[in-house]
Amino acid sequence: MIKTDAQRDRTQIQIEGFQRAKTAEDQASGKRAAAIRGSYEGMIRQLQDEVREYDQLKSGEFGLPSVDRLDRIAEFIVKLRIAKGVTQTELSKRLGVSKQVISRHEEDDYQGASITRLQEILDALGVHLHVTMTAR
Repeated sequence: MIKTDAQRDRTQIQIEGFQRAKTAEDQASGKRAAAIRGSYEGMIRQLQDEVREYDQLKSGEFGLPSVDRLDRIAEFIVKLRIAKGVTQTELSKRLGVSKQVISRHEEDDYQGASITRLQEILDALGVHLHVTMTAR
């Protein structure tokens, strides 16, 4: 998943590189060349999907999910940040931590973050969390 504008730019460069490599491979024939072209096409599609998702998030297109377990909140934090138009730097300032702290959290999709930290981040993003507990 693309998490910053810089990553988006690097991904766009990767797409262009794969497209050039595929174009060069288009001249070759045989099973090996077809397999290589297919590999390039797959990578191009995957990277384009990531760019498309990031662009949608940047435009604010993200519906708040219904989450049924606390351990599933973390996977949405980065998407919420992007959709809210908040950079890693801005979030770090709101939380009073360094940008590197946010970057490290996002590298592991907040899986190592405490519930308290996740709540602080949601508060900083202006997202209200409603928790309902039921017994089974």
